[in-house]
Amino acid sequence: MEGIRLDLKVDTWPVSVNVAMPAGLVVNELLTNALKHAFVGRDGGAITLHSLVDGTGCRVIIADDGVGLAEGATWPQKGRLGALIVESLRANARARLEVKSSPGQGVHVTIFFARADAAPESDS
Repeated sequence: MEGIRLDLKVDTWPVSVNVAMPAGLVVNELLTNALKHAFVGRDGGAITLHSLVDGTGCRVIIADDGVGLAEGATWPQKGRLGALIVESLRANARARLEVKSSPGQGVHVTIFFARADAAPESDS
């Protein structure tokens, strides 16, 4: 979208398909939400997508500098598709999810999963 900047930093690292699929769906859901809702009434903004790998595991950060979640709102909303996908990621990779939002400050979501919990299954 015009006026929206994307800060993209992605490390590569092989993970189980049972981790990659729900992680990709969560990222897609959050990026779609940012594009649809974060910059209402504004000419632009910034979206961050970082997938950073270190010795402990992978940290995926999806953030925007938009309007933030409405007062009292949470993400993911219980019973919605996003919540089901997040639960799949938690179950498959023991992922930890942290969501921060402030009115006018945007939304910042961090997903972390450890190397051992996300490793591809061996072909033995």
